[in-house]
Amino acid sequence: MPQPGFFVLHSSAVPPLEAGDYTLTGNQTLTGGATQPYEGHVRVTSPRFRMPPDQILSTYPPANAEGSFETRLPQVVLKRRTLPWERVSDAANRAVPWLALVVIAEGEGQISGETPVKDCVTPGVTLNGPNDVATGFYLSVSETVVNKVFPTHDDLALLTHVREVDLSDTELAMGDDDGFLAIVMANRLPQYDRINCVPVRYMACLINLEGQLDALPKPLEFTFTFDAMAYVQDVRTFAAAANTSADKYVMGSGLNVALSPGAPNPQVVGPIHPKASQAGAPATFAAPAVTPPIAERAPVSASWSTTQTKVANIAASSAPAEAGRLVRDAMTAGFRFPVDKIVLEKVYRFPVLAHWSFTCTGAGSFETLLQGLDVGLLGTLPADPATQPKPDCAPPPKGDAPPPTDPPRPAAEVTDTGHVGLHHLTRRGDSLRAWYRGPLTLHVTERSQPDADGHLPLANVSDQLRRVTPDGREDLSLAGAFEIGRLLALSQPSVVSALMRWRQEQFGAERARQLAAKTLEKLSALKPDPAASIHDLGQLVGKQVVLMAAQSPEKMLAVNRPLVDPGRPLEYLTSGMEQIIADGFGFSLPAVQRGAGSVGITAALSQASVPKSDSVGFDSNAAAQLKDALSSAVEMVTAGAVQRTPPTGGGLRAAERTEAGEERDALDDLLDQAAEKQQRGKERK
Repeated sequence: MPQPGFFVLHSSAVPPLEAGDYTLTGNQTLTGGATQPYEGHVRVTSPRFRMPPDQILSTYPPANAEGSFETRLPQVVLKRRTLPWERVSDAANRAVPWLALVVIAEGEGQISGETPVKDCVTPGVTLNGPNDVATGFYLSVSETVVNKVFPTHDDLALLTHVREVDLSDTELAMGDDDGFLAIVMANRLPQYDRINCVPVRYMACLINLEGQLDALPKPLEFTFTFDAMAYVQDVRTFAAAANTSADKYVMGSGLNVALSPGAPNPQVVGPIHPKASQAGAPATFAAPAVTPPIAERAPVSASWSTTQTKVANIAASSAPAEAGRLVRDAMTAGFRFPVDKIVLEKVYRFPVLAHWSFTCTGAGSFETLLQGLDVGLLGTLPADPATQPKPDCAPPPKGDAPPPTDPPRPAAEVTDTGHVGLHHLTRRGDSLRAWYRGPLTLHVTERSQPDADGHLPLANVSDQLRRVTPDGREDLSLAGAFEIGRLLALSQPSVVSALMRWRQEQFGAERARQLAAKTLEKLSALKPDPAASIHDLGQLVGKQVVLMAAQSPEKMLAVNRPLVDPGRPLEYLTSGMEQIIADGFGFSLPAVQRGAGSVGITAALSQASVPKSDSVGFDSNAAAQLKDALSSAVEMVTAGAVQRTPPTGGGLRAAERTEAGEERDALDDLLDQAAEKQQRGKERK
């Protein structure tokens, strides 16, 4: 499989069997006798008189196309690779294809309508074997056209090949299913009529060469020189001289026109058919047997109504049932003159499997394109068309061309300095005329000069570059260049990012520095240093505040305090710490002091009586609630200790106090109550 973008060329793809009917026979001998022979009939089909539409992938030039096609040979791309070799035109060499693509101009041949297939070949030629259709088309051309236009026997193998492409390359594959395409090329380059300067319509015909390979021209035995102006044959000139059309000619009317003795000779190679001349007409009516010189040929009137437009109009305006027939008739309008009834030389008929027309509307070579190139730049005054020589292929002044229209805009205003006057719509909506000069205008201009410091003037906006010329108009050249450059710069993300970064860093710092300088001018107390480089107002103010605070701390901060001071006196401590503690716990300090001399301070404190408050002021409900709350608090605090106490007795603490000889207190009672309550709870469970 070729790589994408590449293809492989094969000279041919000859199938094992050619199209036709075959008989398969078989014999089998058994013990005791032989069986009846077997005969099976097989038909290998292939197009013969009409190409199926699905087998044509593309054509060049496209059907009904108009353009410059002088540099490429017409061709047709077939889907099945073996199709050009499925029938035999040369039994001695199967590599010779039976198909050929020929290109004829208007007047060089005739494309028939629907015709029985037996009449689609030259009289006397018989094609054996089955046919694919009952009716078809044929191309009728004279022997002169065959000798000058058709390929030779040796050219056929060179004009047909197989192209192997990559299926993923849609441009080359064109919808093929296996990547192998058959290409049939023509041997004639379409040419524009450089003598009469008119387009030339061509008809590309894919013809069948079966049984008529000998009709092809013989190979040239001398050096061939290509002549784009070579004259072949044009039977239209006879019809024009007879003032008739192809339809009237076939219907037998329109030819009874007496020609004057001085009538020009029709441009037909070969003698005129006797039926085409009127009885008593002068003998000079017969065309010469050789091609007349180009200078002596009468010009053919050109039709500038393109076939492409005609076909499109017919397809759009015709009834659906008749559109196909009318379109085909329009495509073959210039190829319907009966050649066999006009010329006396031998006329050949070749079956046409597919045909399409195109128009060569101009010279398309590289040389002609460069010769017609207008090199005038912007600012060059246009020359007067009346004084300029016309090109070799200028359109004729007459014909059915539409009249020239008015120019879509007024004539350009151009000055010697290269400025062009253009329409200008101001921001206020005024419609004015302004001057503009492009950067590539080949005229000397005065450029801006640098100032004394060597700097060129800079602009921030485009309006700064608008100038007023002596005639009162504005010159927008520099302003337009400024806007174009600004938009081109802003179209780059990197430039926009750099501008945003500069605005955040450099522009913001400079703006803060200038704002700080303006602000400090009003702060006489700070007195900033003009030479200092401060990038932030807060930093500048902070620095100045620190400096001023160091110089005059009593003004900026407060009066200094000593490192150590006695603090303020505490009046409530004048009576002594012991008395304060005794008053706080509610015992008698003198009694403790007296006992401390004999038993010690600790024992004296233990023996000191502490006043107890009675329940005066509490009712029974309040006392009960207070007792319950106290019991709950004690129970939560002593939960772990209660679990380790024995179930009977006054509790661990009570036992310890009893052993020590101490009296029970209120806490012992609370602990005993909590233990009893816990025990009752366990007994209920």
